[in-house]
Amino acid sequence: MTLSIRNPQADSLARRLAEIDKTSITEAVITALEETLTKRLAKESPGETANRILAKHGLAFRPGRKPVPTGAYHELDHDLNGKS
Repeated sequence: MTLSIRNPQADSLARRLAEIDKTSITEAVITALEETLTKRLAKESPGETANRILAKHGLAFRPGRKPVPTGAYHELDHDLNGKS
């Protein structure tokens, strides 16, 4: 199977990465795609980040808690800006 890069910027970036890694353009593209997929799939959700930070300090969310209603953020924004 052939890999064809027709976009000049993509071609330039692939060549640059291949040069840095001292590998072929195809291998550089495969590596970049694998690294990007791994990074995106491993990304924490905001809730996971909050749980991790709380656990670091020996804390946790109350079991069965409900999320803050979205309207609360709107009200908070107005309160911070001196509006009601």
